[in-house]
Amino acid sequence: MSGSRTTTNGHATVLRPTQYLEDIQDGRRVNGTGPGVALIILNSPLTGYEYVKRLYGHASYVLCADGGANRLHDLILAHSGSTNSIGGLRDMLPNLIHGDLDSLDDKVRQRYKSLGVEISEDPDQYSTDFGKGVKTVLEQCPNIRDILILGSLGGRVDQGIGLLHELYREQMVRHAEVRFWLFSESSVSVILAEGTTTLQTPLESGLMRRNIGILPLYGPAVISTKGMEWDVDDWPTEMGGQVSTSNHIMADEITITTDRAVLFTVERDMG
Repeated sequence: MSGSRTTTNGHATVLRPTQYLEDIQDGRRVNGTGPGVALIILNSPLTGYEYVKRLYGHASYVLCADGGANRLHDLILAHSGSTNSIGGLRDMLPNLIHGDLDSLDDKVRQRYKSLGVEISEDPDQYSTDFGKGVKTVLEQCPNIRDILILGSLGGRVDQGIGLLHELYREQMVRHAEVRFWLFSESSVSVILAEGTTTLQTPLESGLMRRNIGILPLYGPAVISTKGMEWDVDDWPTEMGGQVSTSNHIMADEITITTDRAVLFTVERDMG
């Protein structure tokens, strides 16, 4: 099942930001019919084994971008312990480790290689491991329609802004047919294109908190909202002007209408 659907008029979109945080009953990866979901794990700190496991469980294809393999490896070993390290790694193997491989630890490389994980190198210095990962995922799985990005906005400012830039480029410029979801330390973020989007926000799920933001990172926009504590109507928003941060969900569904792409972010509520 895709993380979004578009109505017949081609403009109204329905999204459920917590879909990929929901538990999978049998704990195994989804490999059924449908367009498919991919997970890209970036070289960023990973916190919360259950958080990562749920994202992994929803993906039909998992790629570790270079040092992202180190992060996944260390998270699993911290959870499973040294006595069950191989079993823990087998339970959450990536399909591919890909990038320029300058950050991949040699011990991690050898361990994953011994477990049959493919490792491929792209030495291009004019693209990031994120961009290389997206390109490779779509080459390997052309029917993918949702890509989950497990990354960080809490480290270096330039890297965080760079990630948001690349998120826009991949979503709005290169791959309009694919929806990209950014899962960071405490939030789920997604770009909302021009038009009206309905977001399913049932707080009783225990997977999200009330706090949301609508950020005009990609240029001035005019937005209207319903279902929030502070709704607005035809409200101009831009960096350096008015920006809707720290708003609160007040309904099981909220709607956002915008005349330009904006970044929507909601605080998650799970470890």
